[in-house]
Amino acid sequence: MDGKPIMNNTWHWVLWVALSISLILLTRNPIFLLIIILMLFLGGIKLARLKQAPNWGVQNLRFLGSMLMISTLINVLFTHTGQTVLLSLPNNWPLIGGPLTLESMVYGALNGLLVGALYLTFNIFNLALTTRQMTSLIPRAFQPIAMMVTIALTFFPAIQQRTREIREAQLIRGNPMAKAADWLPILLPLLVSSLEDAFLLSESMASRGAHTQLPRKTQQWGLIGLLLSLFFLISGWILNLYEYPRLVSAAFYAIAGLTLTGALVWSGGQTKVTRFRRETWGAAEIATLILLLCASTGVLLAYLFTNPVLWSFSPYPKLGWPPCPVWGLLLSLCPAFPLAVLRSDD
Repeated sequence: MDGKPIMNNTWHWVLWVALSISLILLTRNPIFLLIIILMLFLGGIKLARLKQAPNWGVQNLRFLGSMLMISTLINVLFTHTGQTVLLSLPNNWPLIGGPLTLESMVYGALNGLLVGALYLTFNIFNLALTTRQMTSLIPRAFQPIAMMVTIALTFFPAIQQRTREIREAQLIRGNPMAKAADWLPILLPLLVSSLEDAFLLSESMASRGAHTQLPRKTQQWGLIGLLLSLFFLISGWILNLYEYPRLVSAAFYAIAGLTLTGALVWSGGQTKVTRFRRETWGAAEIATLILLLCASTGVLLAYLFTNPVLWSFSPYPKLGWPPCPVWGLLLSLCPAFPLAVLRSDD
């Protein structure tokens, strides 16, 4: 039998991606980042094997290597800070003239690791969920946006498939498709078929009541909730800038999140949506959700009650060894959660 992932619930992956992104953005410690990337790679390779995507690991490894090289090269050429000088370029060279330091090279590599880890996280998320699961995450209050996203996600694959079919038909008719002018006969059939699909889609949407809108009062209260959540979010950010206790900023962030969630839930309750497939919640799904919530709570508590120096790392002015607490190593293993809950039913 084909492999079937146990962690197939949409909200499992939402919590996992939120947990992974939080860990990546909160730390600049290279040891933590390397462990996180390793866990992402191992989990992604296992998921790719279940999803039958054999080249996933090689493609993402190339991207990560490219980001490391580009980020390191740019930072070492344009940032001339640090005490360990590797090479000096003439000072009269614009922008890149000056000393090339080991510290700037390490800082550029850290930026590359950060971008690569974020890319891996979203790549795994995209591999794990189907188009239907992704669009189901959009709140009911934004149902028109969900509909447009669904159409956009299905439009481009359909265009590619139709282009291949027309190209094969042109090859059978003797069109060599060797130069740009030979591709012109593809454009007209592709345009006509796309317009026909667009008319059919608009008629089917109109017959199903897709043109209906929320009542004006519902829209107004939803907008008020969004503005209030934005106010609390900016207030927490300003208090954080002026070095108020992190608990105060966290409280404002929590109020903003609760206000936004309440506004979306209330507005979504006024929108009628029919779902033909609903995800089931059994004992395994609930246990997985509880484990993810516990891991997320651990990350939040560690960030609030530990020394911020242990999370951050700067190679300037002279490169040194980053701190390596045990709790940081344990939290860095959290992105490997899919390794424990994904399995293949052979």
